[in-house]
Amino acid sequence: MSTPRDPSGRPLPPQVTMGLLNYVTAHSLDEDYEVVAAQRRERSPAGEPATPRRRLHPLALVGLLAFGLLVGVAFQQAARNEPVGEASRDELVEQVRDLRRELADTRTRTADLRADLEAGRTAALEASTRGRALSDRLDRLGTAAGSLALTGPGLLITADDGPTDVADPQVVLDTDLQILVNGLWVSGAEAVAVNGQRITSLSAIRIAGDAITVNYRSLARPYVVTALGDPDDLAARFVESAGGTWWLNLKSIYDLTFEMTTEDELTVPAAPEFALRHAREDRPGSAGPADRAGEPR
Repeated sequence: MSTPRDPSGRPLPPQVTMGLLNYVTAHSLDEDYEVVAAQRRERSPAGEPATPRRRLHPLALVGLLAFGLLVGVAFQQAARNEPVGEASRDELVEQVRDLRRELADTRTRTADLRADLEAGRTAALEASTRGRALSDRLDRLGTAAGSLALTGPGLLITADDGPTDVADPQVVLDTDLQILVNGLWVSGAEAVAVNGQRITSLSAIRIAGDAITVNYRSLARPYVVTALGDPDDLAARFVESAGGTWWLNLKSIYDLTFEMTTEDELTVPAAPEFALRHAREDRPGSAGPADRAGEPR
C-alpha cells in the first residue's frame, strides 16, 4: 500500500491522511504536556522545581511599603498615647469623686441653713398671737406640701426583688412602687417616703435605665417605704386596698419580698426642695387659700 503524497511528491501528514477526528483520538494531549515539561526542566537550574516566577508590580510594592509604614506609625502613636489615656481616665474619675463630695457638702450646708432659717422663723412668729396663728397655718400647709419633716407612728414596708438563682428572676418595677404608694395614700397615710425620699404631689416614681428613681434620685434595693398614720388602722386598710392586694399577689405568685411591720415612731424627711411659683401679700383679716372652703387650690 503506497503512502499518499502531495503534488510535490512529499508524504502527507497523519492528520490529513487519518482525518482530524481519528488523529485527535489516536494522539493524546499528554504528548504536548510532556514536551512543555521537558522545556521547563531544561530552563530550570539543577535540583530546583520548575515553577513560574511572578514579578511584583512596582506600584504594588510601593503600596505595601506605605501600608507597613502607616501600621508602624499607628502602633507607635498608640503606644505613646496609652499612658496619657490612663492618666486622663484616672484624672476624670478623681474629678467626679471631688464633685460628688462637693455636692454632698453643699447639700449638708443647705440643710443646716434651712434648719437655722426655720428656727429663726419659728422664734419670730411665736412672739405674737398673730404670728402663732400664722405658724400653725404654715405647719398645716407644710405638712400637706411635704416641706416639713414629720415623726410619728406608722408602717414600715420592705419590698425587694425575687430570688436570683432561678431561670426567670422577677424584679420590682416602678409601677409596683407606684401602686404601693397609691395604696398607702388611699388607706389614709399622712406622709410617705421611699428610701428616704418624701413623696409629694410633685414626686415621680419612674425607671431610668436599670434603677428606679424618686424625685430624680436613683434608689438602691431593697425599697423601704415609710408611711405615717395609725399603725393598726393603716395596716388593715392597706391590706384590703388595691395596692395591698397587688403586692400580696406579687409575693405569692412571683416570690417578691414584701414585709410590713407596725412601728411606734418613724420619721419621714422633708422633700428635697421646692421652687416658689406663686406668692401674694397676706393682708390682716384676709382668708388664706387653705381657709377658703369650696375654692380651687
